[in-house]
Amino acid sequence: MDLRQWGEPFEKKYIQFSQEQIQQIAENFHNWQCEGHEQTYHNEPKYCYSATLDEIEKKDWCLVPCKYIEFCNRDEQMYFDTRICQLQAEMSALLMQEEEGKQQLKTLSEKLGYSSI
Repeated sequence: MDLRQWGEPFEKKYIQFSQEQIQQIAENFHNWQCEGHEQTYHNEPKYCYSATLDEIEKKDWCLVPCKYIEFCNRDEQMYFDTRICQLQAEMSALLMQEEEGKQQLKTLSEKLGYSSI
């Protein structure tokens, strides 16, 4: 369960849940634990996900909710995975520019008669 979108902020880093929310969370958790939970429990994006053992094993037994539950950053109002992909593309472009710069510097150095080290 990922409850970051639930409740009301309390002090600086805590979240306080209403009695109704606590009851709904507990009911959802208990439904998931019961036999035949397929009829009473369902996955909800940004809230809960029932991962299989195969899925957990593929993720190296990591139980961090964001590995299974889609995360939306409220501050940026965009999907986390999309933003990470954008950052990776930007980083890749910067690394390519760095390599091009190194190659140009090496070429200019050789034109001036200095061999590269």
